[in-house]
Amino acid sequence: MKILTVIAARRDSKGIPGKNWKMLGNKPLIAWTIETALETVAAEDICISTNSDDIIKIAEGYGLNVPFVRPEELCTDTATSRQAVLHALDFFNQNNPEPYDTIMQLQPTSPFRKKEHLSGCIELFAEQKPEMVISAYVPNLNPYYNMYSEDEHGFIRRAIPSPYTRRQDCPTVYALNGSIYVISAEAIRQKEIHEFRRVIKYVMPPAFAIDLDSPEDWDLAEFLISKNRFS
Repeated sequence: MKILTVIAARRDSKGIPGKNWKMLGNKPLIAWTIETALETVAAEDICISTNSDDIIKIAEGYGLNVPFVRPEELCTDTATSRQAVLHALDFFNQNNPEPYDTIMQLQPTSPFRKKEHLSGCIELFAEQKPEMVISAYVPNLNPYYNMYSEDEHGFIRRAIPSPYTRRQDCPTVYALNGSIYVISAEAIRQKEIHEFRRVIKYVMPPAFAIDLDSPEDWDLAEFLISKNRFS
């Protein structure tokens, strides 16, 4: 198994301008992901896919080689992460004698992960050989009990009809945290991630589930860092 770790980070961000290089705690946001990746895999197997000079400078400061600038057509609001991953995979496979057959995608906007989380996902993927291992957590809300959807008349009903009167009796559900994806290169070439059927979860603590999309998310992340929740 040969793994290409892809860290994809665009220049533009609407929710939090310049967030991928904005200082979070004592370092740029993307540095949190780069540091954990370097603790787990070799630098030559890490791909920074970006169209940002600022991000390239940060990556090079960590000793990473950034051999290409992501094409602008893969950096639009309509471009998908799958397109960016396949572009990175094709580039690295064309320039390496041994092709990569597995991708580990790490989203910079989910910065709180540890080496053991990455290693755990990789080990699970190697053992079970699914199409994908994805990180997740057990949320407080459960669609069998306290999550509702609206019908055509505007009335709300349980998202999943069920007889449960206590949340602790409900089946366990999992929310994806967007932090770690370990994916078969063959599978992602063939179809979109949401079409995968052989997917295995890797459960992380809820505190690691923060996805930085809004200023409020950022404030929460800063607060948790101040409380040493991720040390």
